Amino acid sequence: MDVRSPGLLHTILRENWSRVKETVLARLPLAVKAAAETAVEKALRCRTDEMGFAQYRCAICNATHKVHFSCKSRFCPSCGKARAQEGAANAQGRLLNVEHRHLTFSVPAELRPLLFERRDLLSIVAKAAALTTLHAVGTRCRAHPPMPGVMATVHTYGRDLNFHVHVHVLCTAGGLRADNVWQPVKIYPAGQYRRLWQYYLLKLLRKKLKGDRRAQWRIGRLHTVYPSGFIVNVMSHYRNGKQAAAYCCRYTGRPPLSEKRITAYDGRKVTLAFQDYRDGQDKTVELSVEEFLFRLLQHVWPRYQRDVHYYGLYQPARRKANVTKVVQASRYKDQVRPISPLSRRERLINAMAALELRCTSCGGHLVFDHLQLPEKRYVQSTTGPPRRPRTNKAQLALPM
Repeated sequence: MDVRSPGLLHTILRENWSRVKETVLARLPLAVKAAAETAVEKALRCRTDEMGFAQYRCAICNATHKVHFSCKSRFCPSCGKARAQEGAANAQGRLLNVEHRHLTFSVPAELRPLLFERRDLLSIVAKAAALTTLHAVGTRCRAHPPMPGVMATVHTYGRDLNFHVHVHVLCTAGGLRADNVWQPVKIYPAGQYRRLWQYYLLKLLRKKLKGDRRAQWRIGRLHTVYPSGFIVNVMSHYRNGKQAAAYCCRYTGRPPLSEKRITAYDGRKVTLAFQDYRDGQDKTVELSVEEFLFRLLQHVWPRYQRDVHYYGLYQPARRKANVTKVVQASRYKDQVRPISPLSRRERLINAMAALELRCTSCGGHLVFDHLQLPEKRYVQSTTGPPRRPRTNKAQLALPM
């Protein structure tokens, strides 16, 4: 007995992955290839015996039922939503309970091929958007430049799943001045943000790619191609930290595709629905299975690389001290405190305890019988010299 049946994306992967695997992975950059292959393997094992399960037994008819575990991968559409909600809950503890603004920074099309191959540059894109915001907010008071809290989330996908790099920035609508006064900020001039965004992005990229002459030429000519700067949109306004955390649920950690947008699949072609941001019209695009999976997998993040970054008042090393200063300096006294994350074992126990399952055969109450954890996918290497046992320094310090 499964709580949720596999979705359409799982069906597409199960029926076609072995056939298109080599050609799709060959088109991906090296940093993404291994992560994409792992993401597909986890999605295919989602809610199967390989991923583990909890077995229940009926108290009346003695029938057994299984509740399979999910893969908890952000790539998986059925698990990505839960990951987004978990990320929003964690972000809520980081955000100040003050007004926030949402800004979107778009990377020009000329730089997308470079970022497609060099995924390590995406952290520089986030830093450039954050520096732009810190600089622009700081100009609202020349005598005491206010420092805002900035959370920058990098997305690589557009609505049609093409490679379209942009940064969603969540910024406090004000900042803490050096004289410990909270300075509200109401004005976000688009022209200033566009020019600063162009300046910082190109400056940081040129510094990072100092020895690449071809990249330097491509970056340098963008000053003349875009004389008014790169596109920046000032979007939503949030009255407090709770509304801002709801924004995180929409944009932070969510998968690039919702299965609701797959309108048709006949075994060879996939029809994808999307809204074109240029004219606001609802459109569809028909893709081969290979092209569809390539567009989807190109947005998988390399392992250990973060897509969410914190700056200013939200810098992790200064966050606790900044919360105290903001409470003292502003009228925003009711601050959201960080949420202690639960371990995997604690989340599993809570989830199992919350289930009230009934037997599909007789309707009897199901009693927990057996827990099967996921099997190990990697075998520890035994080559090389044996490791020396770790020494407990605290024990050595004790008197004999």
